[in-house]
Amino acid sequence: MFPSRNFRSHSSQQRNPPFKQRGGALVVAIFIIVVMSILGIAMVRILGDLSRATVSEVYGARAYAAARSGAEIFLTDLFPFDQPVAASECTSVSYSFTADGLNQCSADIDCVAYTIPAPFSGQHFRIVAEGVCSVGATNYSKRIILEATDGVF
Repeated sequence: MFPSRNFRSHSSQQRNPPFKQRGGALVVAIFIIVVMSILGIAMVRILGDLSRATVSEVYGARAYAAARSGAEIFLTDLFPFDQPVAASECTSVSYSFTADGLNQCSADIDCVAYTIPAPFSGQHFRIVAEGVCSVGATNYSKRIILEATDGVF
């Protein structure tokens, strides 16, 4: 009924005997293992760098808070409430903090006073506050500069 056709069936193809196989799958498997290992090592290094950056950012923020706190304490001494300016307080001062969040932090304050020339009157103060937080052998620091005056312009 049907004409004779020559079909090759898959089962009729000869397969290489096991001793002639070259191990192509083994090469691919080793390549995948090496690539995945390199990616794993890279991810571990990236996560370690992110962890160190986060610690640095947190302690940098604490050092900034220490500098701001020291500057504010200094300004309250320099400009006492309902009293004249205490220009004699414009010196170098250090504060150490023990409160939560600023533990192991300190602030070093330097102040320079300038007399405002005529036709104006008063004094101008340049205040440099440096906050330092210590963690083991590492110090994190931030510096801010403030300017204040009691003069009339």
